[in-house]
Amino acid sequence: MVNRGACLGLTISCLVVQVSFGIPMGYQLTGTVTPVRGIFRFASTSWGTLAGDGFNFVTDGGTNTSNYAGQRAAGLTGMVYLNAYDNSSCRQTMKDAAIAQIVQINVSGGDAGAVYQVGDEPTTNGCNAKASYTHMTSVIHAADPTARSWVADDEFNDPTTSHWPAGLPMEGSVDILAFDIYPCQTGPCKYTMIDLAVQRIHSAGLTSWEFILQDFGPCQSWRAPTAQEVAAQFEHWQGAGALGYWVYAYDSDPTPCPGNVAGSATLRQINALAVNPSQPSIVPTPAPTGISSASASLVPSPEPQAALDAISRFVLSPIALIGSGLLLGLVVVGLSYVRRRFR
Repeated sequence: MVNRGACLGLTISCLVVQVSFGIPMGYQLTGTVTPVRGIFRFASTSWGTLAGDGFNFVTDGGTNTSNYAGQRAAGLTGMVYLNAYDNSSCRQTMKDAAIAQIVQINVSGGDAGAVYQVGDEPTTNGCNAKASYTHMTSVIHAADPTARSWVADDEFNDPTTSHWPAGLPMEGSVDILAFDIYPCQTGPCKYTMIDLAVQRIHSAGLTSWEFILQDFGPCQSWRAPTAQEVAAQFEHWQGAGALGYWVYAYDSDPTPCPGNVAGSATLRQINALAVNPSQPSIVPTPAPTGISSASASLVPSPEPQAALDAISRFVLSPIALIGSGLLLGLVVVGLSYVRRRFR
């Protein structure tokens, strides 16, 4: 007959095994996710400069392009563009087979798990695009189950917020929604657009999303934001739970809309900040030249703590946890034996 001490030890060991192998215990251990810091580019192929500015993602990538080798050599991940939807006719313009072929080319070329930018701003002209994008996402997943679909969503890009559609019309249609809000038109930048969008995103419970900063102008109704205004945009998005962000744009697009008006120094500063700080800033730091004091107080990304991470990984590893549980069980059994001997 096993005594109660032994039972206690075995029970503890069993619990340790359950935790270490991920059997549901009311919580789960999660790793650190590197945030996306992306840049839209058009003619520029200055991959080393973009990486040096702190970006890790860039547009117009994939093994189906001539940009792949240069981007990869610079440590950049290229998002693959699929010109698959027309915002004028509100219809899918690439056949399923053509979409699947591009995905398969990337898988064969070693770029499995790529992010696919499908069209652009599909609700701009009032298109009810969710069904089409849901279908195209399924085509991408069928060709590469590890791939992710992505689209820039401009539903919050109207300064007259009463014109915004209800809810999130594109929710569930792609793996990642990236909300572009360009708040700097005539007069002061309307940062309340960002604040209201964050409230809407949180109300919907959306967890897989990114945001896009305005760093272009003049173009159509938008003026060029200052360096301080680009940094302030980030400040209003910071800590909202996004997976990352993109900056539009590094150079002039075909419209043309001049890009990178804030200057690369501002982009480097933004890219050095935490997207979702774990703790608020306590003591503001002095503002560097060209950056507002409000934006300079943003929380910097925490420095890597390799030693602590290594200890944590060992302490929480299956071997360490199982061993600890078994050792505790043996100690309890040993104490029970000693008690019986000396009664």
